[in-house]
Amino acid sequence: MKKALIGLVFGLVLAAQPYGARPGDNRGAYGNGYGNGYGYNVNNFSERIARGERAGLITRKESAKLWSMERNLRREIDRSYRSGFGMSPGERDRINRMSAQLDREISRQMRDRENYRW
Repeated sequence: MKKALIGLVFGLVLAAQPYGARPGDNRGAYGNGYGNGYGYNVNNFSERIARGERAGLITRKESAKLWSMERNLRREIDRSYRSGFGMSPGERDRINRMSAQLDREISRQMRDRENYRW
């Protein structure tokens, strides 16, 4: 009875291990539910775009472009993590460039005063 109980507990402990996740894999919304989205401000970008739309600072055409850029950034992050070895330095640089470009574009569109009603 004792051996069966120990075996059952050991089996439950092994079954509860997060297999498939790599150490330091901080994939937030897509992965294991921990962290804030790969360590990048991808979630912040979507919040900023939505906030600009609600406030009337971003036109429909601008928001479509921004959502497309944000979607491409998320796709690139997912693709780099699916390679199986984490991000290479080249992938990290490309994602950082895409992230910086999206950040600049959101800021520029929020401040261009195209959608103000005087």
